[in-house]
Amino acid sequence: MIDRLATQHGDMPRHFEQNGVLMSSVRFIRGCDRPVFAVGVSILALAPLSLVLAFLDPRIVDGANLWHKPLKFQLSVGFYLITLAMIIPGAGHSFRRSLLGRSTIIVALSAALFEIIWITFRAAIAQRSHYATDTWFDTSMYGLMGIAAVLLSLTPLVFAIACLFPKSGDGFPAALRAGILLGSLITLLGGATVGGMLGDVPMHYPTDPDDAQSRIPFVGWSLERGDLRIAHFLGLHGLQGLTAAGLLLVRRRIQFAVISLIVGAVGWLVAVAWLVALARDDASPFAFF
Repeated sequence: MIDRLATQHGDMPRHFEQNGVLMSSVRFIRGCDRPVFAVGVSILALAPLSLVLAFLDPRIVDGANLWHKPLKFQLSVGFYLITLAMIIPGAGHSFRRSLLGRSTIIVALSAALFEIIWITFRAAIAQRSHYATDTWFDTSMYGLMGIAAVLLSLTPLVFAIACLFPKSGDGFPAALRAGILLGSLITLLGGATVGGMLGDVPMHYPTDPDDAQSRIPFVGWSLERGDLRIAHFLGLHGLQGLTAAGLLLVRRRIQFAVISLIVGAVGWLVAVAWLVALARDDASPFAFF
């Protein structure tokens, strides 16, 4: 795969060239998959409402305002889908319309909407969405959330691989394809894997939920003890980070861009592994500052 990325380095498909000038980031965004982009923006549009409700509704679940979790997921999933919408065109129009392409998009949107609807509903009735095991139904829904999260982590990789085999004039430059592929792998390895670790612990609040001073406001990460959510966050958003890096390197016409991205991806995974190791040793990365 990397050999293929390293070739055609000088190719500049029509998505990225207009009268010999590299297209801007605005053109990149405008070329995104519209249905996926629309769902991502719609989910983001829920965030202001959750923010207002967080101020108006003082109810607490597990030591935090009950609307903080929907707000965090609306922001995370919304931007995730927008990123996915931006990389889909790199796979080519024919792949987008193929059975695999259409099925992958349906799975991604279904998983995203299920997560957002269920988490928001549980907040509205002041009940946990995660670690909810009071009834068989709660336990089943919590398990379905885990499956949905894994599916969401997998979908970018399908399009990332398809991006390696574009039809003539229908693909992205090598550095951007490398960023998408590496970012997708980080999201799968760092995000989904650490997410599975989170599912194996009894609660993701390692500190006293009533001690607000021991946690970072809003995100709730522990300042004093190990917290797998920090590694999960970094791993999950590898897709956005490496894709943005690839786009930047393309625009700057940096030499050895693909190699630079590989080095950056390795560093990203090392950081995720370090955060996991700290969490398992019940140590906080913030203790070093």
